[in-house]
Amino acid sequence: MLAAPVLWATLLALAGQAVAPGTPIVAITVIRHDVFDLDEPGTSAWPYRAANAVHIVSREAFIRSLLLVHVGDVLDPALLAESERALRATGFLSPVTITTRPAPGGSEVVIETRDQFTTEAAANFGLAGNQHRLGFSLTEKNFLGLGKEVELNWRSDPERNTLTAAYNDPLLFGTRWTLAAGHTDASDGKGDRLDIVLPFYALDTLHAGGVEWRRLSMTDYLWAQGHKRVAGQTFRRSFRLWGGMRVARGPASTDRITAGLFAEEASFTGWSHVDGTPYDTPEDRDLAGVEVGYERQADRWRVIQGLRAWSRQEDVPLGPNWHVSLGASLPALGGDADRLRFASDLTLGTLQGRRYSWLVATVTGRLDRGAAANTVLHLETGMAHIGAQGLRARIAADLGRNLDRDFQLTLGADVGLRGWDPSTFDGTSRAVANLEYRRRLTGEVLHLGIIGMTVFADAGRTWSPRIGPGTAGMRFDVGAGLAVEITRAAILRIVRAEVGFPDDGGGPLFLITGVSLF
Repeated sequence: MLAAPVLWATLLALAGQAVAPGTPIVAITVIRHDVFDLDEPGTSAWPYRAANAVHIVSREAFIRSLLLVHVGDVLDPALLAESERALRATGFLSPVTITTRPAPGGSEVVIETRDQFTTEAAANFGLAGNQHRLGFSLTEKNFLGLGKEVELNWRSDPERNTLTAAYNDPLLFGTRWTLAAGHTDASDGKGDRLDIVLPFYALDTLHAGGVEWRRLSMTDYLWAQGHKRVAGQTFRRSFRLWGGMRVARGPASTDRITAGLFAEEASFTGWSHVDGTPYDTPEDRDLAGVEVGYERQADRWRVIQGLRAWSRQEDVPLGPNWHVSLGASLPALGGDADRLRFASDLTLGTLQGRRYSWLVATVTGRLDRGAAANTVLHLETGMAHIGAQGLRARIAADLGRNLDRDFQLTLGADVGLRGWDPSTFDGTSRAVANLEYRRRLTGEVLHLGIIGMTVFADAGRTWSPRIGPGTAGMRFDVGAGLAVEITRAAILRIVRAEVGFPDDGGGPLFLITGVSLF
């Protein structure tokens, strides 16, 4: 006699209906699409054929390796949804759909993906008022279709010229371990990083852990009025060895605990104002100790289109998700003093019709000999009407206390006050509010991009400046711009070209960037 799930699936197959949860999975089919569909008249010309020819489609084995379901499992809609998120999280598979259909003896899971173009060899240019950025990059985010990223990047910005080589492997030697390595050679120093980590790659993951190492020696700068005001040599080195485990799994959330060892060194020499006047060199810090953390991840997500871009699928968490960690640095363990570093974050989202709202709260800092040091509380809330058009608004604040002398909270176009040069206003705390109307103007132009427009108004202020002038009250700007979604590329997703007019009658300020503001 057939088991109940198999009998149910057989009856559904005969009726041509959907498959019930709990049905055995007897087959998994992967359907992969290249960047362009050459069977469509609009993308059958030679430029699209050439793009497909140089692009290697994501390999089926790589796609299957990210799935959380396998043949022989029973059908679980939650794991199918989480598998979709894992595939989209690669950054180069969009759209992704996972469906089920009846099959003899059970159910068949069908995964359908479309590749984004992952190879970039291009010149880069960014402009924000009196600051510009130039660069050339050679990047492959899906090397040989295996999901591995290789990058060679040269960049020139107002602080330095840098040449960076990096490699990221999300499935090291075919396992769930990840590898991220990079080296930076700059005009004023060098930097290296190495991470070998087994992440919590799914809500059901039992164990995680890894080792993380950083080393950086460069000139640091503090800014005011859009220019460098203070410069000094900085050496930083950090090490972390940690492990974690899942301690609770409910129907809607997962609790995890982590523990490990850490070491963090920062030393400073030769700090002064760029005009030669003295500046108190930041205090050296040497932390070493043990840390523990606890987090809760809610299994509440929504797949939406039209948030940061118009056509691309985006997974937004509704939460609430939260995390807290404490690290005790003690002289007995190699630290220079009794210190307690802490970090915590909370995210919460809601989706009501076309309106997505979010709340983010984070706090980071230290207790040095019982007193708060370099503590920053970040609060952000916002809403956006998703889809072809609608209003978007955000309020964000960073409240600092006893900031280290190598750290500041500036305000300008790079933070959201788009009528002012980046790092115009100095402070140890800041707040910014943005109101924006966005509208899609075109369909997909030449199967490459979607063009839209924005009209915006910003307001912001800083408190307690140390390096240069603050806002001395509220500052405002208004402006407009174009936003272009790059629909077929995984590396550059959206380009903003905006012009802002500050409330002092100056400007205008022109901004070109490949980063979404919110």
